[in-house]
Amino acid sequence: MNHPFMVGRKLYLRGLERSDLGKNMFQWANDSEVTHYMFMGSRPNSMELSEEEYDKLIRSQNDIVFAIVDRKTNEHIGNAGLYTINWISHAAEYRIIIGEKKFWSKGCGQETAKLIIDYGFQKLNLNKIWLGVNAENIAGVKSYEKSGFRREGVLRQEIYRNGKYYDAIRMSILRKEFYGKKA
Repeated sequence: MNHPFMVGRKLYLRGLERSDLGKNMFQWANDSEVTHYMFMGSRPNSMELSEEEYDKLIRSQNDIVFAIVDRKTNEHIGNAGLYTINWISHAAEYRIIIGEKKFWSKGCGQETAKLIIDYGFQKLNLNKIWLGVNAENIAGVKSYEKSGFRREGVLRQEIYRNGKYYDAIRMSILRKEFYGKKA
């Protein structure tokens, strides 16, 4: 393992590195199958845009992003993190992308979510972690529900992709829900 920050059963999370940009990560944003349900992918990605986004994330005090790495192969398979952290409300937005398709439907998303949720509640003292998911991304919604997220509501026609508008489902998890009523 290359300097893991959090270790799960199948994968580990580490800090995102500039060298990750030149590998498959750069192409994930250009792959219409990977970005089908996401805001990302509506314009072509370039190395310059990737580097600009990386530099912004590294300097941010309100975004914490991890590389998701397969434990067996040390392959960087995706990214996930907590964004727009509100240090007063103790809340953050959860985002994830599994860019390597051979790792889809293998439980990597759920394992990543649980590691990051625990990190957010234990290390950052968050109380709420929320996300938005395209309502037509049935597999994504089910995965988030299995990770403990609950539906809060629907944002009507929130996302424009693939020539049409999609509703987004707002989901969240509270500290007390993740750990039980003891928290």
